[in-house]
Amino acid sequence: MWKMDDRKNRFFHGILFRMSVWVLLLGLLSVLAVTYFVRMRMQYNLERQIMKELQSIESNTELYIRQVLLINNRQIDEAGFQECTREIEQQLKNAGYQEAALYDSGGRLLSRGVRQRFEGAEEREDFRLAKGGQSAFTIYYGGQNRCEVYFTMPMIEGMGQKIGIVSYFLDYHEMCEREWTILKEIVRITVLAFAVIYLVVWVMIRRMVSPIRLLGRTSSDISSHLKDGQFDSEVLGKLKVNERKDEIGELSRNYTQMLKVTKEQFEKIQEDRDHILALWNSRQEFYNNVTHELKTPLTTISGYAQLMEENGLGDEELFYNGMEHILQESTRLHRMVVQLLEMQDKDRYLRMEPLDIADTLRNVVDAMRMKARRYENTLVLEGDAIPCLVRGREDRIRQVLINLIDNAIKYGKPGKEIWIRLTRRKNQIQIAVANQGKGIEADEAAHIFEPFYRVDKERSREMGSSGLGLAISRKIMEEHGGTIQVKSEPDGYTIFMVSFPA
Repeated sequence: MWKMDDRKNRFFHGILFRMSVWVLLLGLLSVLAVTYFVRMRMQYNLERQIMKELQSIESNTELYIRQVLLINNRQIDEAGFQECTREIEQQLKNAGYQEAALYDSGGRLLSRGVRQRFEGAEEREDFRLAKGGQSAFTIYYGGQNRCEVYFTMPMIEGMGQKIGIVSYFLDYHEMCEREWTILKEIVRITVLAFAVIYLVVWVMIRRMVSPIRLLGRTSSDISSHLKDGQFDSEVLGKLKVNERKDEIGELSRNYTQMLKVTKEQFEKIQEDRDHILALWNSRQEFYNNVTHELKTPLTTISGYAQLMEENGLGDEELFYNGMEHILQESTRLHRMVVQLLEMQDKDRYLRMEPLDIADTLRNVVDAMRMKARRYENTLVLEGDAIPCLVRGREDRIRQVLINLIDNAIKYGKPGKEIWIRLTRRKNQIQIAVANQGKGIEADEAAHIFEPFYRVDKERSREMGSSGLGLAISRKIMEEHGGTIQVKSEPDGYTIFMVSFPA
C-alpha cells in the first residue's frame, strides 16, 4: 500500500504529469481564445456588412419614395407622403423589402396590416433616434443563430423638413448561420491541430523524461549502497542514455564521472581511515612498549636498591651483585632513552655534507669484524673500491650500517659468512647486508621497522636488545632521502638493502 501511494505521489509530482497538465491547460485556453477572437471578428464583419446594406437601403428608400411622389404628382412633403402610403409600400415590396412600416413625422403608424413585430416600436432606441432626425438600427441576437435587425430612418425633404419615418425589419439568420458554421469548422480544426500538437509534445516530453527517470532510479540504487561503498560507478556508462548527444547524455556522462571521483574519494577515505587506525594502534602499541621497556630496568634498579637499603653493607655479595645489576640496567635505560631521542625530527634539518660512503662502509666493517669472530661469523665486503659520493651525515649513516651488520651477526647462524655488497646503479647507491638464519616470515617483515617490534626474542643471540635499531635506521634513511628494504626466505638468506641517492 505504501509503495502504491509512493508511486502515485511520484506520478502526480513528476515532470511528465505537470508538463502534460500545463500544456493541456494552455491548449484549452488557446482554443477558447481563438474561438473568442474569431467570434468577435466574425460578429464585427457581420455588423459591418449589415451597415453597408443598411446604407444601401437608406439611399434606395429615399429614391423610391421620391419616384412614387413624382409619379403621383404629389409634393415632396408630409401630406404627399401620407397620401401615397400604399403606393410607397407597394414600391418597397417590389424592391424586395417585404417587411416595412411607414410612420408620419410624429411617429404615428400609417401602414395597414403590418405584422405584430412592429408593435411597440416607440420603445426601441432606433425609432426614438429616427424621430429626432437620425437614422439608426438595433440588432437582436438570440439562440439558434438568431440575428434580427430593426432599421429606422427619417424621410427628409430638400429644405431639411422631415416628412415621415420608414422602419424595416431584416432577418439575417441565414448569414449568421453561415458564420456560425464557419466558426464551428475553425474551432474543430483548431481542436484537432491542438490534439495533434499535444500528442507530439507529450511524446517528446515522455522521451525526455524517461531517461531522467532511469537516471533517478539508478541514482537511488547507488545512493542505497553509497554508505558501504558497494556501488558500481560504471553502471550509468552501461545505459543507452550515456550514448545520447543532447543535454541528458551530457548529464549522464558527467554523473558517471562524478561517481568515479566519488568512488575514488571513498576508497581514499577508507584507506586514510585504515591508515589512521593503524597509526593509532601503532602509537598505542608504541607507548605500551615504551612503558614496558622502561618499567623493566626501573623495576630491577628499584628492587636491588631496596634490598641494599635493608641489608646495608652486611651482605657484600648482595651489595656487589646489586651494584652490577643496577649499573647494567642504568646503562640499558640510558641507551634506550638516547635511541628514543634519536627518533625525533631534530636531525632532519641539520646540514648534509658530501662524503664517500665506501670509506664509511669499510671502516664500519673493520670495526665489526671482532664481534663477528666472537659469534663465529665472517664478514665479506664487496665493491668498496668504487668511489660512491652521497650527501649526508657520516655519524648517522654509520649508525645505520652498524645496526644492519650487528643484526646480521646476532640473528645469523654461526660459522656462516655475512655478505656486505656495495653497488651503484644509475642515480642510486645500494648497500646490501645478507646472512643465513631462520629467516623472517612475510607478515612479520612488514612490521620489523616499527619501534620495539621484535620477531622473536629467543632468536637473538644477544640479550638486551630494545627493538629500536631498525626503526631508527628507517628514520635516518628517510632523512637522507633513501629507502630501507628487507627480503627473506624461511631458513635461508635474509637481505637488508639501503639505497641512497647518488
